[in-house]
Amino acid sequence: MVKLNADLTSDNSLRKSLNFVILGITFGIVFFNVTTGSPVAGFAKVIGFGDLMYGVMLALPVLGGVTQVFASYFLEKSKKRKLIFLISGFLHRLPWALIAILPLIFGKGSYILLFLLILLMTISSISNSFTNVSFWSWINDLVPMHIRGRFFSRRATISTIVGMLSGLAIGKYLDLHNNLIGFSIVFIFAAIMGMLDISCFFFVKDLPMKGQKQQIDLKKMFISTLKNDYFKKFMIFFVIWNFGLSIAGPYFNMYMIKDLKMSYFDIILLTQIVSNIVTILTLPYIGRVVDKIGNRPMLLFAASLLSLLPVVWCFTNENNYKYLVTLISIFAGMLWPIIDMSNNNLILKLSDQTQTSMYVGVINMFNAIFGTAIPIVLGGYLIEDIAPYIVDFFKHYMNFNIATYHVAFFVSGFLRFLAVIYLKKNVKEPGAKSLKNVIKRKIKRA
Repeated sequence: MVKLNADLTSDNSLRKSLNFVILGITFGIVFFNVTTGSPVAGFAKVIGFGDLMYGVMLALPVLGGVTQVFASYFLEKSKKRKLIFLISGFLHRLPWALIAILPLIFGKGSYILLFLLILLMTISSISNSFTNVSFWSWINDLVPMHIRGRFFSRRATISTIVGMLSGLAIGKYLDLHNNLIGFSIVFIFAAIMGMLDISCFFFVKDLPMKGQKQQIDLKKMFISTLKNDYFKKFMIFFVIWNFGLSIAGPYFNMYMIKDLKMSYFDIILLTQIVSNIVTILTLPYIGRVVDKIGNRPMLLFAASLLSLLPVVWCFTNENNYKYLVTLISIFAGMLWPIIDMSNNNLILKLSDQTQTSMYVGVINMFNAIFGTAIPIVLGGYLIEDIAPYIVDFFKHYMNFNIATYHVAFFVSGFLRFLAVIYLKKNVKEPGAKSLKNVIKRKIKRA
């Protein structure tokens, strides 16, 4: 591990910090895969929640992201970035251990259980607001711009390998123990891994925060982010894009469990492992290409192709899912790392470097409300209350069978496409090259 980032920097102190950032995500990826993946959908099904209750359970805690602006203000005011990250990080992970045992106490499907789950997930979400803004502010100062793409691609590659191995083991375990006790054990294990992730940052160098010397004013800081035209237009794209993702995203797992009758092992194998293998093979090149060409051109390329994938899901069934889901995962493995890396880099690049945390807080606040919470609930309502009428219409008047989930998938693809159009027409990145011109030059050289 000592020589892990030796090619990126000769600074021993910086290299040690980068190593611990990467070590942290090897624990953290287990936590995130469990708390954002198919185990949560399976947990909701086991405790008797339908699609709408499942959506409400996921959506309301996301509103905790609204506190990111206040978290940013608190961070800029206190300048105690490492302390805030560590305390909020533990508070983000710990509630999931309690979530694991609540159904054992209150029983399945009750509104008391729903209320308590939402309460704990909201506490976790609010804490994550502080974790998120402090992490990205810290990383922005810690990782030099010229190695950022390679560092993030390396971090993602290592976390992907760990995510694959742990995902298969957890999927197999849940197939053997597909009951409340089984899910409780998995969530407690995930919470422990999440806290180990945060513990790694005790050993990451605590750099002094860059900031303005004048008195900090929350209102002025907030308004200044919206006056940054480059950032504001990117934020609009970011919210539209995530609205398109969230209206269907949480329900792909429910679709695989309920309609495709897939085992948890198959879900993790075909959606997570296949895509992760592709990611491992392509990430080293992606980091270099993003550093060389720029974030916006690569984001435009990846987002355009990803807009088509929800439509492909509409053609899956119990007989062909092994082939189509594998195909979808291959493209996802190539394209999602580009999306994540480009979005993260653009947020940092288009921000005022003296108040990065406020920019992160503002974009995450708007995204929490309009790009995540609202579309998740709308997606659940669409699937439970509107889609059945559309399904009946296609069946009786067009002699064509579709599933209720397919309606949400189609809407998701359409909204993603609208986001791509907005990105192409309105979002700019200073210094980025034209992807079309780069391809033309490569063809001429060949």
